[in-house]
Amino acid sequence: MKTIFKFLVLCPLLGMMACEKNDPSPDEEILQNCNVVLVEENIQEPTTWTYGNVYVIKNNISVRNVLTIEPGVVVKLKDASIDVVGGKILAVGTAQRRIVFTSIGDDRYCGDSNGDGASTTPAKGDWQQIYLNGTTETTFKYVDIFYAGKNRGGSSNAVRISGPNSVSFTFDNCRIAHTLYQESSYDSSCAFFGTSSMMDATVSKFTNNALYDNGKPLLVNVYYTLDPSNKFHNPEKPSQINTHNGIYIHHSSGGFDVTVNWNNTEVPYVLDEWHQVHPSATVNIGANVVVKFKRPTAGLNSRYGNVHLNAAAFLTSYKDDVHGGDTNGDGSNSAPAVGDWEGFSNTDVYSEWIHGPNILYADN
Repeated sequence: MKTIFKFLVLCPLLGMMACEKNDPSPDEEILQNCNVVLVEENIQEPTTWTYGNVYVIKNNISVRNVLTIEPGVVVKLKDASIDVVGGKILAVGTAQRRIVFTSIGDDRYCGDSNGDGASTTPAKGDWQQIYLNGTTETTFKYVDIFYAGKNRGGSSNAVRISGPNSVSFTFDNCRIAHTLYQESSYDSSCAFFGTSSMMDATVSKFTNNALYDNGKPLLVNVYYTLDPSNKFHNPEKPSQINTHNGIYIHHSSGGFDVTVNWNNTEVPYVLDEWHQVHPSATVNIGANVVVKFKRPTAGLNSRYGNVHLNAAAFLTSYKDDVHGGDTNGDGSNSAPAVGDWEGFSNTDVYSEWIHGPNILYADN
């Protein structure tokens, strides 16, 4: 007979460190005494992982066919990655039975799967990532992805999207948390690495997700409209955020006939390059939105007035903690200064720099 507990009952048994994370919400069913299934082979044919089992992965595997994961399934990993190459994952959980990808040392889910008692606890970077590389219609709903980010080829991610052949996916009501962040690999170290190919929100569906206790939570294309239903804090513990809390946007030379809305107000958007908006594109920067620029060479160029900046929005320095919080994660060790970024310009017949009370610390 399988044993199911509510998480509040388990807290005294697991210690205060696990409970403080508040990952499982109080109404979730937490399965204990699971059957341990060691996964050592690639997924070459249609496969279903079933409720009641914990699937343990210690070496990289690839998914080359359809892998269906039932609600409530737990997957534990050590050092490994799951590469979805030519196949797809259909992981559809429920609010009561979430699907969990976590560390082999995480005893909160399915108990002590590695059989070492309390000798190990989960840590950021215990496993690598879920890598979507040549897959369509992969679906994650009510899925938790915890303690990933082990270095892989210079990148630290929980989820990594590779190229235009992998951008047809759904992530909905997922939690991505406790991902290892490496400052030395800043540009490629973020919990969800959407890459420059993630442009169309009707194809790359990313809604109602929570990202917290990561470094950089998210990187998407500059022309991607991120749904405001996504959260950048722990819903069960709102003070738990990300150390470099922001929506990091990747400059792209595309954007033909695209309208993009930057309308998330919980965290700032961050650009670290000069972005010249395509002449046929439109960028709408909404009220109370903050856009930060990371480098002295970063900035924004409007073509024929196609960047619409709301009077209540701010363009400012990455070091500006007053607007959008401590996005660079250094506390009070840095302060904004004029010249931190290049500026906001408009090109019509001639180019001109745009100024205003909501454009701060630009060089021009």
